[in-house]
Amino acid sequence: MASAKVKTQEEDEVIIEEEIGVFEQTIKQVSAPTTEKRKRDDELPTGSPSKYASNSDRNRSGTTTAELDALPVPFWKKLNYRQPFFETNEIGFFSLINRADEKECFDDKRYLRVYKYPVQTLNVNFDLKIGELDFTSDEQSKNINAMLWWTLKHKDDIFKNNKFTFDFLSWRGVLRLIMFSIFEKHSDWLLAVIKFKNAYFLCEYVTDSQIKEEQNMTPQHRSFCYYGHKFEEYVTKNNTSIETLNPSKQFSGVFQSTIGSHRLLYGAEMDCVIERSSSTTEHIELKVCAGKTLDDLPFRYNRKFAKWWIQCFLVGIKTMIIGLRDDNGIVNTLTPLNISQMEQAAETWTRQSFFNFFLSFADFLKQHVTNEYSLDQKDVVLFHFEPSSQRIIMKKSSDSKYHFIPDWFFNGFQ
Repeated sequence: MASAKVKTQEEDEVIIEEEIGVFEQTIKQVSAPTTEKRKRDDELPTGSPSKYASNSDRNRSGTTTAELDALPVPFWKKLNYRQPFFETNEIGFFSLINRADEKECFDDKRYLRVYKYPVQTLNVNFDLKIGELDFTSDEQSKNINAMLWWTLKHKDDIFKNNKFTFDFLSWRGVLRLIMFSIFEKHSDWLLAVIKFKNAYFLCEYVTDSQIKEEQNMTPQHRSFCYYGHKFEEYVTKNNTSIETLNPSKQFSGVFQSTIGSHRLLYGAEMDCVIERSSSTTEHIELKVCAGKTLDDLPFRYNRKFAKWWIQCFLVGIKTMIIGLRDDNGIVNTLTPLNISQMEQAAETWTRQSFFNFFLSFADFLKQHVTNEYSLDQKDVVLFHFEPSSQRIIMKKSSDSKYHFIPDWFFNGFQ
C-alpha cells in the first residue's frame, strides 16, 4: 500500500483513493525536467481568463484564437481568478437499484442509511477484509434514466411555460469529471450531450481506455475497492431493514444549483446521514484512507483530496467521516473531517480553478450543441477529454448508442 506521507519529487507519486464502491488510481512519473517546469509554472502570475491552445509538444501556451472543435485545458493558475457565484439546494431524493431502469426507482427513502456512531474521534477495530472473497458487485451504470424518471415524475415543479427550470442535467460525477480535468493526466472521459427543450442533458459513456484499466486492475487494488463497501457496512444502518448492505441499492439526492449564470440539476449518490435531532438529518461522506491520524494525510500537495472536496461541496456536505486504516486493512480510528480543512491546507488547487473551468466548458458546450433533439432528428454531440493532449475534443455523432433519451421521456414533455 502506498504511504500516506508526501514523497520526494524524485519518486513516483502514487495516489490511491478508496471510496464507497469506487477505486481510482493515478500514477505520475515526476522527473527532474518536470520538476523544473513545475517550478516555472508556479511562478506564472495569476490573472484574468485567457484562451489557450496546445502546441505540438503538448505544452500549453497563450493564443488569441481557440480551436473550433477543441477546448484546451489551461494550467490551473490561469483559472485562479474571481470565484463565480455558487449555491446549491437539495430539492428531492429517490432510491434506486439500477440507474438504467426506471422501473427500479422509488420516490422514497427506503435505501437511505444512517451513521451509527457519534461524530467524534473514536478508537475502533474494523477488519475490512472480512467477506471479501464472497463479495460480487457490478459497477453502477452511468446511464441517466433514473434522473430522467425523477424529472418526469416531478414535471410540475421543474417544467414551466414549456421550458425546464435548469440549463444542464447530469449526475454529480459528471460535474466532478469536468472540473478535475485541469489536473487529470491519466484517465480520459466521454460525454454525450443532447439539447432538449433548450436544456442540455449530459450522459457519460465508458471509453476503451477505461475498460482496459478495469481489466488490468490488480488484486490489491480490487481489495481497496472492497474496503469502501465494507467500511460503510460497519458504520451505517438502514432504519427500515436489517438486511446486509447491498451496494446496488442506493439513495440519491437531487440538487438544483447555480454556477455563475448556469442552472444545474443533478443527482448524487449519498452515503448516509447523521441524525442531528428527531426531525433533522445532515448528509455526510464516508472515506477510508491509510494513516494513523489526519496529520498523516497530505492535504497540502495531494490533489486526491480536491476530488473529495468537489464531491462534497457540490451537494453541500460539510462533514466527512474518515476511517483511518493500517496496511493490513484494519480501521483503528474514526475521525470527522470538515471539508474546509482540506481547502484551507491545499497549496496545489483552488475552488476558483474548478468552477472557472466548468464555466469555460459550459460555454464551449453551448456553442457547439445547437440543434434540438427530436424523434426525427436525433442530434448528439460528443465531448472526449484526452489527457495526453490536454484537450476536450468535440464531434457530432449519429450512432444510435448515444441516443440516451428514451421515447417515454421525450413524449412526456410534448
